[in-house]
Amino acid sequence: NRRQQPAGQRAAVIRGIRVVLGVALLWGVLGAIGYRLGWESHAGHGRSSLVGSARAILARDRSCSESQLAPSTGQLAGLLVIPALGIDAPVEQGTSNAVLAVAVGHFEATPWPGASGTSALLAHDVSYFTNIDKLVPGDTIRFEWPCVTDVFQVSRHAVVKAGSPLPQVPGTSLVLDTCWPTNALWYTPDRYLVEATETSIAPRSATSSTPGAAPSGSGSLPGQAAEVGQWATSFTTPAPPALVAQGLGLTTNEAPMGTMAMAGSPSMAWEQSPAPLAIEKAALEAYFGGLHSARQGEAAWWSALAPGVAMPAPLQGAMVTSHYAPLNVTITAQGATPQAVQLDTVVGLSGGSAPGRYAEQVTEAVHGSTLVITSWEVHHA
Repeated sequence: NRRQQPAGQRAAVIRGIRVVLGVALLWGVLGAIGYRLGWESHAGHGRSSLVGSARAILARDRSCSESQLAPSTGQLAGLLVIPALGIDAPVEQGTSNAVLAVAVGHFEATPWPGASGTSALLAHDVSYFTNIDKLVPGDTIRFEWPCVTDVFQVSRHAVVKAGSPLPQVPGTSLVLDTCWPTNALWYTPDRYLVEATETSIAPRSATSSTPGAAPSGSGSLPGQAAEVGQWATSFTTPAPPALVAQGLGLTTNEAPMGTMAMAGSPSMAWEQSPAPLAIEKAALEAYFGGLHSARQGEAAWWSALAPGVAMPAPLQGAMVTSHYAPLNVTITAQGATPQAVQLDTVVGLSGGSAPGRYAEQVTEAVHGSTLVITSWEVHHA
């Protein structure tokens, strides 16, 4: 016969289980908050200083050699050029969110491109590396130093678990690393790798060090600098200061992020720049601002964010308490000109006149550097 556990022992076991579950939950919450803070920094970090840094690279002494270059963390060292994708991206030392918000980052534990061994370059998904899965074997990748250009050829792709050892490609090689799927706005447990092997090294011609001047054979450096400057515009919403003070970012509002998609005819180079993330950040601020305005019955706040748009009745006095679908974002653009943003999700509303489960579709227009809400549809789901 099985003996029954004493009541005190059972209570101790139950308390132990609760402690374990509590610790696991705490780490889960801290992890989610950390990811949100990282995403917010990644999406909102200032980008205008990149132009000056790119010009500084062009002004460096062309008599240098790669071994003489030892960039410090956050310092711009060169340019990554992928002709098949239209990528012309600045590369900085390090992989912090501050670096990856504006550039491709060099993983410091690996050699620089062109040195013996395997070099690793990282970028956020939905940014510079959002289309690297479209590369095919034989496509070229160039890493442009101030003094030389290292040319690599794509050999293979791989999807690996986060934390997996870096593949050691034979010879002098390069690995591009980003999250998988490459359009995810949430934390993903997988990494997407593109492996390439060095095929040639070409010296770069000496030229004038005038800021903004293009060295001979430098590809599209002046255009890249100008385009980054154009695309670095920060985007805002017309939220009143009192509303902004309540916090309109992901660090202060609950929303499980889904994916980002592009519509229209966006330039591939623009699509892979940090600009879409800056637009998305402003779009989310308008969305959260609308929810705050409706919940508090602040008609003036709503009108500032959504001029001429009626406040949906189910939102008035209601709070989002559940999420039944991730928040997906679609940006419509023509060339390098963003035109509109659409947000889609399914939420649970409590309070107000008609609590329940609703599908939301919010459309925002991009006027210059300002985003305003042009429609907010709410339907029972």
